[in-house]
Amino acid sequence: MTYWSISSSILTEEAKKLWLEVEIISKEKNLFYIKWNWKEIMFKSTDFWVNSSVWLKISDDKELTYKILEKYNFPIAKTWYILPEELNNITKMDITFPVIIKPLEEWHGNWVMMDIINLTELKQKLMQSFDIYNKMIIQSQIKWEEYRVLILDWNVIIAINRANPTIVGNWINTIKDLITIENKTNILRWEWYKSPLSYIKVDNELYDYIEKQWMNVETIPKKWECLMLRWNSNVWTGWTIIDVTNKINKETKEICILAVKSLGLEFAGIDIITTDITKPLHQTWWIILEINPTPWIWWDKELTKINTWKIILEHLFFT
Repeated sequence: MTYWSISSSILTEEAKKLWLEVEIISKEKNLFYIKWNWKEIMFKSTDFWVNSSVWLKISDDKELTYKILEKYNFPIAKTWYILPEELNNITKMDITFPVIIKPLEEWHGNWVMMDIINLTELKQKLMQSFDIYNKMIIQSQIKWEEYRVLILDWNVIIAINRANPTIVGNWINTIKDLITIENKTNILRWEWYKSPLSYIKVDNELYDYIEKQWMNVETIPKKWECLMLRWNSNVWTGWTIIDVTNKINKETKEICILAVKSLGLEFAGIDIITTDITKPLHQTWWIILEINPTPWIWWDKELTKINTWKIILEHLFFT
């Protein structure tokens, strides 16, 4: 990271509002200290001392994360790992469709391809991926609701429903036009990570998803028709969020905390997919999608009315 991130910006702003001292060591590399009385904590964006370096490295590797979660019997999607030289033997993997593919070490939804429905499409997209990455993950695609649960010091700070980007038809505009209107008129949307919401990203994944619904970007949706634009709910591709902190079941909170503990973490965002966030997980279908030890946070106040960084700083310095 070689730019002053929005997470760093908001974190230091919230610190100053709490009358904490901020000392920036390298703005370009997001390294700074926050101080109060005798206490001093070094941050590198959202990374700070509560997570050890070894567990941080393990958590940044999706394969190692999944293997540790499996060791402790946490459910994950059916997973295969593939190298370029194994591509010709892919039929022996007994893969069930639809699937998604993603790199082992990547962030922000980069190069995640979803809703792959047959072997021909899978091979084609893996070949594209191997031009950049030397190993890929294939996973069964689970089409339930996706949630991010943020945990600090083994307490749940906030829980959000990560909603896929959607548009609403009006019988007049095409899908392409509706995306443009949403990107231009929604004041919370901006490019990259400069705002709580990013622009809805128009790329091959969006084209593929729409085509599989027997439409294209020139299709005119019916009035009030709510059209989801992609399976990927990452912020970079145009997600939005719904606050479910007061709805998440107590047992679900406890299991999310145990999963984070299994990776030796005290601060992390755990992504789960479940059929019902309000019920105990043992009463629902659910899996762990990912665990992020350095979650980006900047969307909270505008979209949920919860000041996440204020809560975190108060916990770190005043409890």
